[in-house]
Formats: sequence, C-alpha cells, structure tokens
Amino acid sequence: MPVLPPPARRSVSLLGAGVVLALLTGCTGATAAPAAPSVPVRQPVTTRAEADALFAGLTSARNTANAARDAAALALLETGPSLRASTFAYAAQTAQGAAPVAPYTSAAGTLAAPEQGTADWFYSLSAPGDTAVGSSTGEYVESTFFTRTGEGAPWLLTYRLTTDPAVALPQPALAGGSAVVPDDDARARGDLALLDVVAYASTGQAAPTLDVTDADQLATAHTQGFLLPDLTPDAGAEQRACTLEEPAPAWASSTRGIFAMASVECTQSVVLTGGWTAPTPTTGTIGTVPAGARLTGWTVSQTVTVLVEVHDDGTSRVVGSRLRPVRTDVTPAS
Repeated sequence: MPVLPPPARRSVSLLGAGVVLALLTGCTGATAAPAAPSVPVRQPVTTRAEADALFAGLTSARNTANAARDAAALALLETGPSLRASTFAYAAQTAQGAAPVAPYTSAAGTLAAPEQGTADWFYSLSAPGDTAVGSSTGEYVESTFFTRTGEGAPWLLTYRLTTDPAVALPQPALAGGSAVVPDDDARARGDLALLDVVAYASTGQAAPTLDVTDADQLATAHTQGFLLPDLTPDAGAEQRACTLEEPAPAWASSTRGIFAMASVECTQSVVLTGGWTAPTPTTGTIGTVPAGARLTGWTVSQTVTVLVEVHDDGTSRVVGSRLRPVRTDVTPAS
C-alpha cells in the first residue's frame, strides 16, 4: 500500500479556528456536538472464546465417536435432527460395508448468540471471507445451530448446514454484542415463509416470493426414495409428505430481516400389490437396504437442513444442503 504524505500544515491553530468560528457566527461560547447514545453491553449466551473451546471439544469427541460408530457417545454431543441423521449414517455405513466418516475439523464462524438469560441457543454462521471460519475439505463451509436445556447444561449440535463457500449467508444484527431476537410480528412472517419452504419441498414449485437459487437438494426432495416411474393403481400405491422437524425454528434478526435454521423431512411410503416388486439399485445401496433387494413395501425418509431468511421487503430465500437419509423401513418380498 503506498504511503500517503502527511497532511499540509494548517495556518490556523485549533484555538484560532474556534475564535474565527465564533467571530463568524457571532457566538462567544463553544457548543459541543451531542454525544451518540451508547449501546449497553449485553452479555451473550456464549462468547467467542467459549465457542472456540466448544468447537475444539466437539471436533475431537465427534471424530472419536465417528471412528467407532458410537451412537451413545455421539448423543453427548448432538441432539435433534443432527443426531438422528448421524446415527442413521452409522447404520447405513455398517449395512453397506462402508468406511467411517473421515476425521474433519469444525470451527466457530460468525456468532449470533442472544442475550444471556433470554434464550438457550446460538448460531454459528460460516460466511465467505470470514477469517473466523476454520478450514474444511475446501468443498463446503459449515454453519451450525446449538441448543441446551438450560444455563449450565452442555451445548448440543442440533442443526448442521453445509453450503458452497460462494453462497452468501445472512449477517446477524447485533446489539451490545448479542444477537437481536425479532418481535412476534416478524416471527409470524417467518413462519409463513417456512410454509412456502415446505410446499416447495413437497412439489418442487416455488412461491413467487421465495428465492430457491441456493436450495441445493431441497429442490429434489419431492422425488426422493425409490423411483417408481411405472407404478399403476393395480400395482400399488405411493404417498409422499414433507414436514418440519422439531425443534421449532429460533428466529434471529439479520441486517436484511430475520433468519432461522430448520429441517425439512420428506417421506415416501409405498405399498405394492399383485406380486409386483420394486426395482432397487444394482450398484450401491439406499440407506440400510442391500443392493438388489426385492421389496413389496417400504417407508423411506430423508431430511434437508435449510436456512430461511425473510427480508423486510416481503421476499424470502432458502439455502439448502444435501439430503440425509434417516429411515428405511422395508417389507421384503416373500
């Protein structure tokens, strides 16, 4: 960066400038500019140092649990949709004879933590160019949502969203160091946007106000499961449904509106008649179903973690991730 020359010396001293100003304005006393209102410090439910320590412990303990496929150990670190998908992944790895997940490191990103004593959750948002985000495989960045049962209880990973590093994520609104929690009206608008997200997952058709550019595999959630292109009423019946998983979304304010993470679960249920059996993959497997299995019925559920941002202008956008299977209940052909 070029070094700029020092500013030219002024011919009037600060005192002299004040006298000149007084003479020009006819004032004999200086009037101080009004002081900007100060924002009181609001201690968040977790600090940067605490989050860094939490992520370091999580990385070590989770890699150990993954290597041993120890669901009980994982339950000490995760809960809700994250634990459900991770536990099923262990069963799928075993059924497929696949290797455990390779070790990887998670790090705290941009924190959105509400004021201490007001909530028991916080977000860590990985944003492009955020120096607080640790390295990963280079293919994605990770955003997370943590919950706890109360002050002093351990933080548990509840939602995990992996996105392309180029995808822009919301920037949280902060006041005194803590995340701003929106009012009831704003949260109501957010809940309506979530209905649009679930409808999109169910049909593949987006509402005019919903931006699905970065929806990832949420866009194909309505087609997940075993494909049945030639199913007729005589051969069987298929039902599909998409819903939101618990826990309920925790809305936080952003610089453009509000945002929250959620998990959309889509389930395919099939009952076959007339001795017809479904084709299954000839290579690989789906969840815990062996390749080449012949079935007369099944229920397959997969989930997509999403981040929904609702803007002040009434539009919204959904950022999605990959489908993660959480259930494959099957009825083998006799």
